Amino acid sequence: MVSFKKKRWNKPFPEKISKRVSRIPSADLITWADQTLYELGRLISIYQRVRTPEALKELVISAEAFHAVVEELNKRTNTTL
Repeated sequence: MVSFKKKRWNKPFPEKISKRVSRIPSADLITWADQTLYELGRLISIYQRVRTPEALKELVISAEAFHAVVEELNKRTNTTL
């Protein structure tokens, strides 16, 4: 009997973010990394002022997005070397 178990996602960011980032053209990844890092800094400033669960959730999502973009950039760079 064949077992069709779903493969577990074991990365520190959601699979949905990874799929979205994988569709970004290579030439745009640096720009996306820069923009997500800017957004991360902005959200840190907001969280320092308000310290709400919603602000923290936005901060976590932004950090996950930045990590996913950098991981994708690293993956594409390493495969071309």
